[in-house]
Amino acid sequence: MSSTGGRNVRNNGTSGRISLSDQLYHTIREKIITWQIPPNEIIVEARLAEENHVSKTPVREALALLSQDGLVEVIPRVGYRVCPVSVQDVHEVFELRIFLEGEAAALAAQRATEQELLMLRDLDRAGAESLREGKSDPEDYLYFHDTFHLQIAKLSGNSRLAGFIAKLLRDGTRLRMRDPLMSKRGLAEEQEDSVRIVEALISRDAKRARQLMQEHIAESKERVLMQIMHQGAGPEVQVD
Repeated sequence: MSSTGGRNVRNNGTSGRISLSDQLYHTIREKIITWQIPPNEIIVEARLAEENHVSKTPVREALALLSQDGLVEVIPRVGYRVCPVSVQDVHEVFELRIFLEGEAAALAAQRATEQELLMLRDLDRAGAESLREGKSDPEDYLYFHDTFHLQIAKLSGNSRLAGFIAKLLRDGTRLRMRDPLMSKRGLAEEQEDSVRIVEALISRDAKRARQLMQEHIAESKERVLMQIMHQGAGPEVQVD
């Protein structure tokens, strides 16, 4: 299941096919976000090219895009390293989410059409039902979560705001995937929050929608911090 916030794919001309570098970009990005490739892991162009049966050129292009996203960094004479994550990252990402998504929810309560809000409610219900029936794994849970939040951002009617939130959601997904089981444990609480947020939006209560969204994200932030601080960060995470 693909996470939110990724770069739009390009095609290689008139054929309409996705370029090889973009295919590699999305494949590697997904592995980084879901911790299949952990922070601080060294990525060597030649090895990656051999594993994917391609030349170094598309690999180099894919890694350059990932570097622009802040997911990898160049290590001279070595290759690329997956950027580490830290407690400071948690604070920065979630503080921005609290502010921006709170405002997005307030705007959505004022600007979204009734049909759009009912579709949002259907999306939330479908995700909850799938998860309750055990049809989804932790990565699917995060996909449903991020899709729900991104849809509210889009309903704000501000495309730039939605773009900022999309990137923050991607960064937040990487942080929360430190322990995928955390997502399932918090499922009931998360779903209760989303139901209340949708109700506030449908009621056109911008103030309550903002407050509920901010509280929802603040609670998520605390869970992530507790997970890192009390369960042991491991060598992949920097505890500042």
